[in-house]
Order: sequence, then C-alpha cells, then structure tokens
Amino acid sequence: MEVRSREEDSEFVRVVRVKITEETRRCGHMEAVFWLESTVPAGWLTLDQYLTSYGPFPIDSYFAASIIQQVASSLLFLHQFKMAYGSLTGQSILLDMNGAVHVLPSTDHLRHSLQDDIRALGKLMLRLVTGQSEYPPPNALFPVNRSMFKLVGLMLDTPMTAGQIRYHPTLINLLLEKPTMFFFNQELAPPTLVPIID
Repeated sequence: MEVRSREEDSEFVRVVRVKITEETRRCGHMEAVFWLESTVPAGWLTLDQYLTSYGPFPIDSYFAASIIQQVASSLLFLHQFKMAYGSLTGQSILLDMNGAVHVLPSTDHLRHSLQDDIRALGKLMLRLVTGQSEYPPPNALFPVNRSMFKLVGLMLDTPMTAGQIRYHPTLINLLLEKPTMFFFNQELAPPTLVPIID
C-alpha cells in the first residue's frame, strides 16, 4: 500500500521526525508510534480494513483499549508540542501483524485543534465499542462494555487531554485484566488470542 504524499504530509513528517529524535535522546524511548515511511509492509491493514474484514462488533474490549491507548500515546506526543493531528480516521491508523498501532502522517494538521483530535478519537472508540458512528447509538441492542461506553461519552462531550485518555483507569484496568496478544490470520479469519502468561 502506498502512503499518500503531499507537501503538507512531508512537513508533518519532517517535524515529527525531529521531535521523535529529540524525545528519544531525552528519554531513551518513545511511546508514540508513527509510520513515516512512504510504503506500508504487506499484511498490515488500516483500522477501517480491519473492521470491515474482521467484525462483528463490538470487538474485544482488550484490543479496543489497546488501540485507543496507542493512538492516545501518539496524540499525547504531538499535543505536548501544541501540534494537532487533524482528521484522525480509521484510514490514518495502521495495524501490523501483531495488532500494534502505527499512525500515518496527517494531511491537515494545521486546520484542527487539539480538542478536535480528542473528539475524533472518541468517534473511533465508539466505532470499536459499538460498530456505529452515531452518538448516542440509535440501536442499544448490542453488548457494550459500559465503562468504555462511558469513556466515549466523556471524550465526545467533555474537554479532555490525550494524557487523560492515555492513562484513563478504564483503559489501564482493561489492559491489566486480560493480557493477550493479537495476531492476524492470513485468511482473514477472526484474530487468534494467544495468552502471554499461562
């Protein structure tokens, strides 16, 4: 898959590369994960492709929490430099073969606010948790993790920071509760859950 390339993209990539280098020198590590290369490895899927291929909804709460937390880490990295991502969608998030998240370069980071990023992340989480994009969802007949659904409401209705989402007790508790790893099945069957610890 070819990653779109525009002049704005290259400026975003340039700035993010510099900030990542500075942060890695300062801390020795980075939680934010951006995919800044021009092509994507075979087998990786955008979040939209994953949701279309793997449904049904809601997806596993652990996996949803993992995706949201990883994207929030990337937003937190940008927001500390007062940089918005802008237009965060399922097309701008990649999942590798292990279910790790990689955020693609933004195409319109200059036209959005930090709070726009939080609302966009809330909409993505709503999609992961309910399979619907309208809030509140018109159809309440689906099983929903109530604590995640409550967090979606906070993200859409209340000013929050990326750090508040990244370290929110709902996500932390879900990730501590069920330690699993996710792998893509090449035949597009639902992903297999493999316990890390017996």
